[in-house]
Amino acid sequence: MLRVGVKYCGGCNPEYDRVSLVEQIKGRLEGKVCFVPPGSEGVDIILAVHGCGTACADLSDFRGTQIRMVTNIEEGGKFIREFGIEPATS
Repeated sequence: MLRVGVKYCGGCNPEYDRVSLVEQIKGRLEGKVCFVPPGSEGVDIILAVHGCGTACADLSDFRGTQIRMVTNIEEGGKFIREFGIEPATS
């Protein structure tokens, strides 16, 4: 099973509810993806959840690991679709 580490930004200027979005993503990917703390062993991908387009979370600890950035709700949907859970829309 794919192991995804979730890294949140500091939340200084959130434009949406980041935690709620991650809970929705987790629900949609249940059984396909295992969500773990970002520093866990064997993480395949880091899901960097930023509250705004500035995307200022420090990701330097994750060099060499795939990183997917989410800065809004729509990008959360793209993350879900990337794993084939929903058909792509145009």
